[in-house]
Amino acid sequence: MKSTIILHGRRGRLLTAASAFALLSIFAASLAAQTGAGANLPGSATSWAVLIGVEKYHRAPALMYTVDDVRQLASTLRARDGYPEDGILEMTDQSTNPRFQPFKSNIEAELPAWLQKPGPDDTVLVYFSGHGFRDAQGKMYLGPIDCNPEELAKTAIPVEWLRGQLAGCKAHFKLLVLDSCHAGSEKGEGDSRSLAAGDLGEPFRDVEGVVTLASSTAKEKSQIWEEKHQSLFSYWLCQGLRGNADENNDGVVDIDELYKYVYRHVTRTARARHPLPQTPVRIVRSGTPDVPAVAHLQPISLKQVLADMAEQLSDAIDEHQLKKVGVLEFTNDTKLGELLGADYGLLGKYCGEELERKLTDLGEGHFNVVDQRRLQSLLAAQGFKLRDLGSSEALKQLSDRAGGMSIIALGTLRNRAGRLVNVQCKLMRTDSDELAGYAGGAASLNESEWGMLGHSVALSTSDYRPEPPVKGQAQVPVEQKVIQRMDDKAQGEHPLKDPSFLFPIRIMIGGQERKGVFRGNDYFVPVRKGEVFEIWVENRSGQRVLMRLLVDGLNTLPEKEMTKGVQSYIVGKRVNLDEAKHWELDPADATLYAIRGFFAKVGNEGTLREFLVTDADDSLAARQKFTDQVGLITAAFYTPVPVQPEPQSHSRGGLGVKLGKQQKASTGKAGDFKPGNLLSVVNIRYVDAAALENQQN
Repeated sequence: MKSTIILHGRRGRLLTAASAFALLSIFAASLAAQTGAGANLPGSATSWAVLIGVEKYHRAPALMYTVDDVRQLASTLRARDGYPEDGILEMTDQSTNPRFQPFKSNIEAELPAWLQKPGPDDTVLVYFSGHGFRDAQGKMYLGPIDCNPEELAKTAIPVEWLRGQLAGCKAHFKLLVLDSCHAGSEKGEGDSRSLAAGDLGEPFRDVEGVVTLASSTAKEKSQIWEEKHQSLFSYWLCQGLRGNADENNDGVVDIDELYKYVYRHVTRTARARHPLPQTPVRIVRSGTPDVPAVAHLQPISLKQVLADMAEQLSDAIDEHQLKKVGVLEFTNDTKLGELLGADYGLLGKYCGEELERKLTDLGEGHFNVVDQRRLQSLLAAQGFKLRDLGSSEALKQLSDRAGGMSIIALGTLRNRAGRLVNVQCKLMRTDSDELAGYAGGAASLNESEWGMLGHSVALSTSDYRPEPPVKGQAQVPVEQKVIQRMDDKAQGEHPLKDPSFLFPIRIMIGGQERKGVFRGNDYFVPVRKGEVFEIWVENRSGQRVLMRLLVDGLNTLPEKEMTKGVQSYIVGKRVNLDEAKHWELDPADATLYAIRGFFAKVGNEGTLREFLVTDADDSLAARQKFTDQVGLITAAFYTPVPVQPEPQSHSRGGLGVKLGKQQKASTGKAGDFKPGNLLSVVNIRYVDAAALENQQN
């Protein structure tokens, strides 16, 4: 007979209980989540790009960071905008192939050949960063690396020639980007022949299908942003194409969105950080009716989206010279959006805390971030609601309570469709109605992050099998199909309602199971303030499995954290489920595991803090406040994948001492496995017992 492993220890950790209104809000919102539209993906059309950057001129003043500009733009187009690897031609000083170095002869040979590739449904982007010139007769030229300003007709590339090449290209949309006349990079030399990007772009105004973005007006220079190792214009161009310009969050950056974004940020940054003004220019044929797409955004990891957003928001906070920022948990855009986390379970809280961590690192020496726990206390004390974000009086009161918090970061999770979710964050000033900054992106959730949405499913090995290919149709990636299947299964009943479910979970209070109520795919367990509960987990699979167990988004195992080079272990740390430290449930040791709290230490001398319920809210008004009331237990089960063991990196259940009275507990030896495929995810919502009873009556 298999043994039962009891994991227990001393009291100390305080938990919270959600209000009964979560019964209605979460159920309704979970249906709304299934109908949102996701990011638009490119169809059969192909995107092409020719990127030319000239830096170390042979007979003209050298420039700065033009090669970096090309590299950053090429990387953005490939990783974020779906440009194929072989659809981008880079011509820079540092090209390893002599054919692609930006000599006059090379450009005049390679550019026409490249522009013949796009078909009538395709788009093409031509980018040039380098010198522009005008000769004595007023003729305009682009400067290749071997140009001689004294002999432009012989050594430079006529703008008129490039105009003809673009006019002859079959692509339905052609975007020309010009970044020339670089301030601070001409070694102090003035040259009346030098041309700003705005001048160079004018000859393309009447070319059908061509839109030109120029880095500055005819009277301005394109400035360098030393800190970024890029030109000011090209930096913001890349950021816009990474998804931050997607104002309507539809997964597409169109030419209007891109220009507005670049114009707004370049002019603002020039005022705040640089000695000269700079104004990007859009040049387009009059009467052009449509608004073509420049980029179809490719989803990236949620963590990368949040890191990108933090970088953008950090720049905005710094430029506005704001000194203290507060980060709220992310909300949603459904009809129940006023209810925090209504659609997204633990995901909104994780996003808020991850953004806070990133901003704290980026803001060191520039601005401070209000600790989220303190901010949550202030919000709860004030009774702050989402609608108060539009009240200058409420915002000022909150700012004063926080010691002069000048700005709030308000994030939103929008339009989830399968594994795709659009993420936005706005910076709202507390002293005015001004929007100080904005950032966004399309994120691709993995199976574990899907588990943080609050739904519950049981998977099988067949769910991971790729579907047979269909002639004439692109094969859907397995990861995408798995999420689709999980969404379908989440429309059914909760796995714990199935008596044959392999990983039953019971909530135990006072040695007795606290039975809950099933409502569709949700399971609600009644609790009361002051009660201590345990989480009992069975493994009936007959195989070793790994389990990640979160309570209110906090890991039940201690997590490593590095602070200024010093490693420490954090008890009850908020984590992404995909990165959480895991338990090992081995039927060779036991089939039943009783987990009684957050572990402060693992191993044979492990200690923990009990799960203690506190602050139960039972009113609609309380649920609408910005509070720390989540009331969600998340258990995810995985197949084990062997890895080389890391000391104390994972925990295995072991025999403990006497139940409930001892301060120490053993978690056994470290595991030798990492999580593989997700087998099941179980979410249990614990709510105030009296409120739950009222809902049933």
